[in-house]
Amino acid sequence: MAAEPGLTLTVYTAEPGSPSEQGLRLLASWAATREAGADPRQTQRTAAPRRE
Repeated sequence: MAAEPGLTLTVYTAEPGSPSEQGLRLLASWAATREAGADPRQTQRTAAPRRE
């Protein structure tokens, strides 16, 4: 990314309704649960898989 040398953005997608989508949603829920209890000043943002 031009604005932040060395920063990498990784995006994962899955076929809607597939087991892979279910797995990504599970991972996203773990990240959201961890963030909810964490100090917001130290939390790294993660994005949940988008719904279409």
